[in-house]
Amino acid sequence: MALTKAVAAVDAWAEVTAGTTREGATTDCAGMYEAMLHIDACLAEATAETVGATIYVEVCSETANDENWSVLTTLGGPTGTAIKADFTGTVNAGETVIPITNPDTLNLDHPAKFLFIENSTPASSEIVFQVSNEGDAGDSITILDGLKYQQTAAASDIWEIDAAPPSSVVAQYVVAIPMSTNRVRVVYNNKNSTGADIFTRCRISNVTAV
Repeated sequence: MALTKAVAAVDAWAEVTAGTTREGATTDCAGMYEAMLHIDACLAEATAETVGATIYVEVCSETANDENWSVLTTLGGPTGTAIKADFTGTVNAGETVIPITNPDTLNLDHPAKFLFIENSTPASSEIVFQVSNEGDAGDSITILDGLKYQQTAAASDIWEIDAAPPSSVVAQYVVAIPMSTNRVRVVYNNKNSTGADIFTRCRISNVTAV
C-alpha cells in the first residue's frame, strides 16, 4: 500500500530584524498521520550575534482557539559575526561554481560548511553548502548542489562566518509533530535588539494516508 505524502511551504523566507518577533503561519495538521517541520534560520547582517534567536515550535490542542497554544520545543538561532561576500557576475540556476573576487581574503576559506545567499527578492534566497575554495587566484568557490535560483552581483549577497565548521550562519532543525496535534506554528523571537538581523523560513512534510 502506497503512502500519500506531501510537502508545503509554511513560512517563506523573510527577514526578522534584531529585537523583533515573527509569528509564523498556522498549519492545520489534524488530518496528518505524521508531520515534520523543517526550520531554517540564517544570520544576514555584519553585526555580532552573541545570544541567538529563540525559535518556539508551538502546538495547539484545539482547532480554532488561540488561547491554547503550548510550546512543543524551543530551538536556538545561529550565533557569531556574519561576513558578507559579493558575487562578481551572474550565476544561473543549476550552477555549482560561484565567481567571487579573492575568496581567501573574504574569509571563504573554511569549507565544508553551509552559507546563506540573501537575494533582494527574499523568495530567491537560499542555503548552499560550500565544498571547496579555489583561492584568491581562482576567484571562485564551489558548492555541493547547483543553485536553485539565478543569483547576480546586484541582487545577491553571500553570508558566512570566518571560522571552521561547525561554526555557520545557518541553523537548521527538523521537528516531528505528534499525531494528536490539531495545529502547529513557529514563532521566531530575534530577541537581541543589539544583535544581527536574521532570515527565517519553515516547510512541512507530512503523510495523510497509508
